[in-house]
Amino acid sequence: MKLNNTSQKPLYFQLKQIIKEDILRGAYKAGEQLPPESELCETYGVSRITARRAITDLVEEGILHRQQGKGTFVKEAKVKRELISVGGFSELTMASGKTPSSQILSNTVIPADEEQAAAFQIDAGDPVLKLHRSLFIDNEPFIIETSLYPLKHLPDLEKHIGESTSTYTILKQRYNIELTRSEKTLEVVSASEYEAGLFRCDRGTPLFAIEKKTFDKADRPIHLSYSLFLTSKVTFTINTGKGGLF
Repeated sequence: MKLNNTSQKPLYFQLKQIIKEDILRGAYKAGEQLPPESELCETYGVSRITARRAITDLVEEGILHRQQGKGTFVKEAKVKRELISVGGFSELTMASGKTPSSQILSNTVIPADEEQAAAFQIDAGDPVLKLHRSLFIDNEPFIIETSLYPLKHLPDLEKHIGESTSTYTILKQRYNIELTRSEKTLEVVSASEYEAGLFRCDRGTPLFAIEKKTFDKADRPIHLSYSLFLTSKVTFTINTGKGGLF
């Protein structure tokens, strides 16, 4: 397909529009690599300068992104998450019209150490469920999560943990426990070899790391978690409401 040399619109602008339209109709999917500049030049009958200008503009617009030494890729739309929300992964994902799923990587009962006992307000040595999972949105890896639950308040939870993707649903239906507030800290870390394998990314890729403690209606700590997110896939927002400005 050749561009219109007699049009008042510059060739780089025409090429930009064509690439945008190709992305919208699915010719290039999110995360897919674009053909190299030389191929774009041959396909559309333009110079390398024209192709480069079109690609650069699309990168600046956030439609494409460059990976050093690899090429140019269609940028994936980020999932928005409210940082101070108490809602669980499954509930928030379904509310956005997407499909959540999970893979349990390990499910073990351990004796609480001093730090865990203090966090859960239980005795050291009391049983705690340690759950390690990969969480997916539309079959794409989204979170690597390690969670702890005090079995003193949740007896036999380890036997029921596979009944639903949503652990919070299990807590509500089986134990009549509703989680009402949480405390979170956020930092950015680099993916280890293990985490890169689960996320299908490169080692050293930046990840959001969130530590969370969640409480029930009686203000008992019920859930501790450490969750990792690809920074390229999620944007965290904060809604403070009236009087919450800082």
